[in-house]
Amino acid sequence: MKQINIDLVEKEILLADLLKKDRSFLHSHPEFTLSESQTEEFKSRLERREQNEPVAYILGYQEFYGRRFLVNKDVLIPRADTEMLVQEVLAFTKNKNLTIVDVGTGAGCIAITLTAENPKLKIVATEISRPALAVAKKNAALHSVTKAVQFLHGSLLEPLTGPVDVIVANLPYITTRSLHRLPEEIRDWEPHVALHSGGNSKWGFYEVLFAQSKEKLKPGGKIFYEIDGKVLTQP
Repeated sequence: MKQINIDLVEKEILLADLLKKDRSFLHSHPEFTLSESQTEEFKSRLERREQNEPVAYILGYQEFYGRRFLVNKDVLIPRADTEMLVQEVLAFTKNKNLTIVDVGTGAGCIAITLTAENPKLKIVATEISRPALAVAKKNAALHSVTKAVQFLHGSLLEPLTGPVDVIVANLPYITTRSLHRLPEEIRDWEPHVALHSGGNSKWGFYEVLFAQSKEKLKPGGKIFYEIDGKVLTQP
């Protein structure tokens, strides 16, 4: 794993977080001196970043839809593209009392954001990775929605006990051939279970999901999903 040069913005982000200040504080207080323990911690953070570890993992959190979510190596770091997925689901479900399942919830960002933005929704979240599910539950507690989101362990729609109105999914779609071409920061640090489609087709998990939805989606229901950074819907 090759070392990288850390740009100034990232250094400022790591330092400001350490000091529990915003970046403007660093510019307005150039005379500020770190304590010995702060210096050691900052040095440790820089060393981790030099090894390509994502800034979000070093900080232990990532901003998503205006909220802070805990993240670690067990979950994919939420992306801005997924905020568009959330926006479309919220627009579709506005002023409606619907049951939604967030498939492969990861850190729980989609499920938690949906229920925080529209408390009328009944949210179920499934996840095959128990470590990821543990992170999602911590985030639910952090945002005071533990009772509003039902977390279920299992693959795709298998854990559901009844049909739902809406399926939301951001499933792994990176093929075996494409995995090695990912930036090292992603390939070497983020969980492959949340990235890899499981073969040479990016549609592998989605094909299974669509098949399962025939029994799990209510008549007139809708599927919202993300692939290649685009938000798509079915039917």
